[in-house]
Amino acid sequence: MEPAPAAPPRERSVRLEELAGVRVGVWGHGREGHAAVRAALTAGAAGVHVVDSRTVEVPDRVTASADVADLGSCDVVFRSPGISPYRPEARELAERTCVTTGTGVALAEFTRRSVPTLCVTGTKGKSTTSALAAAALEAAGRPAVHAGNIGTPLLDVLLDGAAEGRTLVVEISSYQAAAVPDFAGLGALTSLAPEHLDWHGDVATYYRDKLRVFAACPPGSVVVAPQARALAERFLDPAQLVDPDDVVAGELAAALRPEHLLGEHNLGNARVALAACALLGLDLAASTGQVLGAVGAFRALPHRLSPIARLGEVTVVDDTLSTTPVSVLAALDALAPRPVTLIAGGQDRGLDYTGLAAALALRSGSVALVTVPDTGVRLAADVRRAPGGAAVTVTETATLEEAVRVALATTVPGGVVLLSPGAPSYNRFRNYEELAARFTELVLAAGATALPGAAR
Repeated sequence: MEPAPAAPPRERSVRLEELAGVRVGVWGHGREGHAAVRAALTAGAAGVHVVDSRTVEVPDRVTASADVADLGSCDVVFRSPGISPYRPEARELAERTCVTTGTGVALAEFTRRSVPTLCVTGTKGKSTTSALAAAALEAAGRPAVHAGNIGTPLLDVLLDGAAEGRTLVVEISSYQAAAVPDFAGLGALTSLAPEHLDWHGDVATYYRDKLRVFAACPPGSVVVAPQARALAERFLDPAQLVDPDDVVAGELAAALRPEHLLGEHNLGNARVALAACALLGLDLAASTGQVLGAVGAFRALPHRLSPIARLGEVTVVDDTLSTTPVSVLAALDALAPRPVTLIAGGQDRGLDYTGLAAALALRSGSVALVTVPDTGVRLAADVRRAPGGAAVTVTETATLEEAVRVALATTVPGGVVLLSPGAPSYNRFRNYEELAARFTELVLAAGATALPGAAR
């Protein structure tokens, strides 16, 4: 086991009542920033100041600017997840005042209130796994609330009292996990692969930050998928880790049928989710029927390997949340043996695409590649250099519009057009939702028909 991950510089958790009568800063005015403003006002802060690079609208009694230096006079500052604590200005701010995060504050408060809490993280699969866990709990008669990185900030859940009398299932991103050093509840880890290196700095720091949320968890409290176990043991005590097969009976695992989820990896996600439910005290043997029904009825979450449309005999699949080479390979495995035209590319954060390129070369008979900037240039070059890569049909395009046009025109009947970028979308779009919306718009404008019940 490697040394315990170091906390971001001087950041700590605070109690909501500590905000009363003090000046509170909020750095970043996204979803969590809005929740932090609300929490500060509710707690009776003497003043609230928001800093964001954009021009933002704020409530009465709240001021705003774009200068981080304005936060130095605040007694407590909430740092939003997208802002790395490793940035020089973040380090400087943490030396001058108390910096915290909404996720850390809320989790500490839920612990004090004895709310049963499961934190789910992983490079990929955390949204599906956490949602599956919540669905299984609900089906078995145990009310649950699903929140966190999936959409509802934990501070809002806390202020609304939504977790009272319920089990809290939290999706945790690496940005959030890095600032939670003292969570002692239950956890689940779905996968680990290099990601978000621009935020964390390097791969080892990413892994340490990702697993930091579990650092204080007791023995036998964190379910870990087989793929992630070896890496998890480098940063956590192996005694903390639980294999899904140790708590999900073989008969139940064999009976799982996530009929609306593509791919073997989603079957693994279902096993992790049920194992986590067992750690939460759910009697899987007594609720087998309800649990199997919940897994069988569960549909793909939006933008996660979700079929959205059909053009003739070609199916269009939205996998815009695929931002790593590993997740692209999982998508291709899920769709095999159907012929696939893969649209890939996005913001370049320095990830290695040679492994993906080699895999595409091995699948040259069933996968064609259409790339978009910026990483598309590197991926195309890596494919052409890979042994056998010359056999892969590669088309480099300058825009998503051109890529969709080429993919729809060249995919054979019975095939799939798959948007699985292998990179984030911030170089061209505000976020993955905007990318997905534009992709869907282009596909439908080309004459495709939206699939009934398709996730949007």
